[in-house]
Amino acid sequence: MYQRVMAIIEIISDYLAEDVDLYEQEDEIVDDLVSMGFDFPEIETAFSWIANLSRGRELNRQLMELQAESGFQRHFTQEERQLLTPSVRNWLSRLRQLEIVDQVMVEDIIDQAMFLGVYRVGIDEIKIIATMVVSVGQSDREVRNRFLRFLENDRDMVFH
Repeated sequence: MYQRVMAIIEIISDYLAEDVDLYEQEDEIVDDLVSMGFDFPEIETAFSWIANLSRGRELNRQLMELQAESGFQRHFTQEERQLLTPSVRNWLSRLRQLEIVDQVMVEDIIDQAMFLGVYRVGIDEIKIIATMVVSVGQSDREVRNRFLRFLENDRDMVFH
């Protein structure tokens, strides 16, 4: 079921990339997903995950009240290292080092990966999760566009 829920989340992220309002067009999106062969429990799980996106944001903001020059360095917990493959951890670190997103956003991405409750999250899954976190949770259009450009360039580097 995890793969099917991730597929739904990826489809919904495509809607978000086209500036579709999930809440205004939820019925149409659900109808589209059903017509694609997805079941209501899978769709409900995906929408629940999306609804959870903003829950940890305020706590992460409070925890991350750091000065930009503080020399903060993220260390992954044992549980995070078991869940997130080395390529995922490197990709998240690169996102931060290149200042594509801030540390709060990285924490949100990690939280959402943990919330899915799966055994292992690979690079394809984390990119979907990150896209949803940035698309749903980021009100700053410039940050969102910078992330989407990075993601597109990252995809181009893989295929060339």
